Amino acid sequence: MKISELIINNIRNHSHTELSVDSGLNIIYGLNGTGKTSVLESIAIAAFTKSFLPVSDASVINYEKEFYSVVVKAVSDLGIPYWVKVLYNKGLKKEISTTAGDKLLPKAIIGDMPVVILSPDYKSITFGKPEDRRQFVDRILSQASKLYIDDLIKYRKVLKQRNKLLKEAKLSGRYDFKDIDPWTNLLIDKGASVVERRASFIKEFAPKFRDEYEIVAGGKEVADINYVPDGIEEENLTDNISKDEIIEIFRKNYQELKDKEIRRGSTLFGPQKDDYKISLDKGAAKENASQGQHKSLLISIKFAEFKFLKEKRNETPIILLDDVFAELDRERTAKVFELIRNNAAQTFITVTEPEGLKKVLDSTDDYSFFSADAGTIEAVEL
Repeated sequence: MKISELIINNIRNHSHTELSVDSGLNIIYGLNGTGKTSVLESIAIAAFTKSFLPVSDASVINYEKEFYSVVVKAVSDLGIPYWVKVLYNKGLKKEISTTAGDKLLPKAIIGDMPVVILSPDYKSITFGKPEDRRQFVDRILSQASKLYIDDLIKYRKVLKQRNKLLKEAKLSGRYDFKDIDPWTNLLIDKGASVVERRASFIKEFAPKFRDEYEIVAGGKEVADINYVPDGIEEENLTDNISKDEIIEIFRKNYQELKDKEIRRGSTLFGPQKDDYKISLDKGAAKENASQGQHKSLLISIKFAEFKFLKEKRNETPIILLDDVFAELDRERTAKVFELIRNNAAQTFITVTEPEGLKKVLDSTDDYSFFSADAGTIEAVEL
């Protein structure tokens, strides 16, 4: 997929910005607060219907405005035109339109324009909380599979309702099995679907991650990623574990935790408690990896994401790199550019100053520079 044009209205300090962009490298430079990251946020909104930063929709809107909108015009790898428009008015639901139609739900467009994002905030994938790694995997799988999005949304709705009933039972002192058991059965069924898809994902993703790390780190050590589902012992998590097997494990977990759930008023088992173990030479990276190794792990896991999505969607993902080169040495920066070149991906990069990147650009690279200043973006020659 290649974006040709981007139209931004009222996103942060952008009042109205129209950009015609390069099919190769698009390097946006400027001081902090000039609006360069907002360009990447806008592309993320067109892909996911929300920013890649942990912020509300209302906080993205330009000061004293009542709405934002993003329009992206693109073309697929097969040369098929694609466009998407996301409009958000304060207090109302988003209005989403694409080449496929109008009044679409967010889940309908996720994955249509696959995007891989790397920013300093994503360091938490390798050494943060389990929630950070679950969000990472959920975003990949949501772009790769509409079925996974449906399973995840349904599971979250069931979990929310079951927790509500458990909390009410705790406060009232009355636990009514007739009210809660149907939700327990739904939770187990939908949760098993989520776990089955996550287990299948790791089986395919882990070899790609290992290969990318070998390239980035030069074979100095072996990286791996393993799925650690809640309540399922490692010896029971076979490569081909079935949904029925997971259901039986969940039913056993429920029976063991039922009394504790009643006392605490919340659900104590299920995929909302899953984790993914990232390791180096079989030791946990979270505890043992150096800062440099964490950077190599993050680069590798993101390019493995790229390979996985390209394979599943039959479409080349767009790469967004937000201010990541300030934290990378020249060797790792060169590795990132090598991976970009090898994958022929359209890439958007933000930096505070462009001179450092110019040193790693190749004469064969297809690139454009854009200067950001107070919410305006201008193509420049350097």
